[in-house]
Amino acid sequence: MSLRGGNSQADIVRLTKTAVEAAERGQWDAVARCYGERGALLTAMQTPLQEASDLLKLDEQIRDRVRTAQAVLVSLLGEAAATRQRLHGLQQRLGGQPSTPVTVSMKA
Repeated sequence: MSLRGGNSQADIVRLTKTAVEAAERGQWDAVARCYGERGALLTAMQTPLQEASDLLKLDEQIRDRVRTAQAVLVSLLGEAAATRQRLHGLQQRLGGQPSTPVTVSMKA
């Protein structure tokens, strides 16, 4: 998402909308790239944006998507841990060899 020429204000709006779309698809790296580029443009701008309230609404949509994704991940990780414990208990009752523990790591 390289920004060459064009209106900085229009680019900021475009990057924000692209970030919303990426958040809806769960493409968090793309969201981060859009916000990084948008931040650089905002820093370089010398006049305030007229569409600031629109951008804030879009930002709130992205925050909502992130919160939803985080809640889903927390729930899934909890379910995975509970399943792993049940499997471990069954394995012990059946006298099987313990398997190698698996660790799941996630970046927020």
